[in-house]
Amino acid sequence: MRQIIHTLNILFTLAITSMLFNSCKKEFDAPPPPADPNLTVTHTIKQLKALHANSGTIDVINTDMVVAGVVVANDKSGNLYKEIYIQDGTSGISVQLDVAGLHNSYPIGRKVFIKCKGLALSDYNRLTQLGIKATVNNAPSLQAIASNLISQFVVGGSLNNPVTPKVVTLNQLGTLMSDDMIGSLIQLNNYEFVPADTSKTFSDTSAYKNAQNLTVRNCQANSSIIIRTSGYADFAGINVPNGNGTLTAVYTVFGSTRQLLVRDTSDVKFYTPRCGQGATTVINISDLRALYNGTSIAVPDGKRITGIVISDRLTNNLNSQNIVLQQGNNLSGIQVRFEAPHSFSLGDSIDINVSLQELSEFNQTMQVNNIPLAYAIVKATGKSITPRIATLAEINTNFEAWESTLVKTGPATMSGGTSGTYAGNITMNDGASLVLYTATAASFAGQSFPPNVASVTGYLLQFNTVREMSIRNPGGTLNDIVSAGGASGSGLELTTSPYSQNFNSIASGLPKGIFVKIGATASIAGTGDMPVYGTSLATGTLWNQTSAGLKNFASATGLIATSDAAAQNAATNRALGIRQTSSTGYDPGSSFLLKIDNTIGKSNLQLGFLLQSLDNSIGRTTIWKVQYGIGDNPSSFTDATTNPATLTTANVFGATAVSVNFGSALNNIGQTVWIRIVTLSATTGTGSRASTSIDDLNISWN
Repeated sequence: MRQIIHTLNILFTLAITSMLFNSCKKEFDAPPPPADPNLTVTHTIKQLKALHANSGTIDVINTDMVVAGVVVANDKSGNLYKEIYIQDGTSGISVQLDVAGLHNSYPIGRKVFIKCKGLALSDYNRLTQLGIKATVNNAPSLQAIASNLISQFVVGGSLNNPVTPKVVTLNQLGTLMSDDMIGSLIQLNNYEFVPADTSKTFSDTSAYKNAQNLTVRNCQANSSIIIRTSGYADFAGINVPNGNGTLTAVYTVFGSTRQLLVRDTSDVKFYTPRCGQGATTVINISDLRALYNGTSIAVPDGKRITGIVISDRLTNNLNSQNIVLQQGNNLSGIQVRFEAPHSFSLGDSIDINVSLQELSEFNQTMQVNNIPLAYAIVKATGKSITPRIATLAEINTNFEAWESTLVKTGPATMSGGTSGTYAGNITMNDGASLVLYTATAASFAGQSFPPNVASVTGYLLQFNTVREMSIRNPGGTLNDIVSAGGASGSGLELTTSPYSQNFNSIASGLPKGIFVKIGATASIAGTGDMPVYGTSLATGTLWNQTSAGLKNFASATGLIATSDAAAQNAATNRALGIRQTSSTGYDPGSSFLLKIDNTIGKSNLQLGFLLQSLDNSIGRTTIWKVQYGIGDNPSSFTDATTNPATLTTANVFGATAVSVNFGSALNNIGQTVWIRIVTLSATTGTGSRASTSIDDLNISWN
């Protein structure tokens, strides 16, 4: 009996425990999830937005209208404030609600029903918004729905509805206020932050908390769009990811500017390598050019090109973002345009990753466009391309195949330009014709070009229907322009070193390539030839003859200061002389000028001459310089170092032996070279000015 009672007690205890357990479980059951309200949706969001057609107006909704949409963005991260975005299958819209913490009541994925009668539509610089009409500062305004009124208009529905962004391209995102994509959640593929923004945070973390715009771009289309982030977003201080990938965002506009609103950092899935940073193989430039089919395309992934820069950025004759790259001698070339000004130099051998970059034509010149600077690597410097030698007719026939390569042509005539200078279009003619184009910003644009050239070297580009050649620099070591003799006469005949001139035959006229000028300044060779004193140089002139002009003097060599007229006239050793006076252009501005057509094949030029002071009765001192200039009409001259360092003529009779070593400055120049012995500062002292001459001039070279 006792055993039976014990058993009954156990059963009773288990029953009570079971009842208590079941009772507790029921007490903690979660309420059923919210269901959609018994409201009939009458309009789509697209139809709702269509009621607001004119920017800046406030359109009150006076008819019974119900729309429904799923919340795709809210204020959880702080990137929105008192605002949610909802969308249905047709479009999306911003809903203004005057309460904080909206994400608690309207989490992403919750379906929301809006009874629109009594609400109003307007726009924030063409971004359509739903709110309520109010008067602010005596003016109508669209305001957020007051917290105590929200339940009258907004009814929450079911949770966890799928929120799937629509995958689009940038071309599908319009800026018209009625565009269906505005206010909707979208996805862009293969995007990354532009290099200039990769070191930044999403927004301003200072006390000002200003909203910040960052730019993302697509690899293949080279298209970009702004991500705008509030300084109050909880991810404002996070560095943007530096990879490439998918971007999810609400698409908005500000006027005509397209903008994206990300909800948090999980929307920016940039986990894969940036554009073109995968493994690459070299594609020949000729094969790259063959890919172009008449419209802009993206270069296939995994491709890079190599070549030598044949354009010169230092002369500014090409846009600072561009280079012309040739793969090798007699091989193809192409213009490369970088996204910013570059620092690549003529002769650099470079390797450029062109994966997924734009291959297009700009004014009919083929180019790889908008390349990030980081995609180009210098492999070597000081390299060169041997130009293809061809007539202008051959260049015209093969222009498309030879575009962006180095060619050499000549002899030819040249005409046109801007006032006889290189700036603009010059017509080269050797029976056929071609334009030689120089940008007005080029450092040599203001130099005069020779009317006849022995050769022209440059690269070929097109400008719409005009086929053009451009040079790097007419002078220097490149010899892009080799003059065949300019309009002002032939130069010194430098056939055998040294060239010597003793002026003993000056009675017959000035030697070839030697001139005497007046009006010389720092920037011009002279305003004209110095007039000959008397009728010609056939008659010698005495040292103390004070009239201005070019003169045939007896050389100081072998004579003394007091040598009389008979001795001077009988002297066979003659010198090229001038007399300075106060006449315009003589003091200062007198110049002995030597012309050399070119110095191709010559180096280490040296000049020697006697500078003679012939009248010891004068009271003034003249200071002389030796300078050189490049080009048929140089706009500047450079001082040369002389020995002795200071050169003067004054009231002391005699001759000073002057030597000048130009070093490498005049080596191998294909342009006209000018050397002058010039006075650029006014004489000092009082009384008459010097009778000055040069004699026993020689030029040597290696």
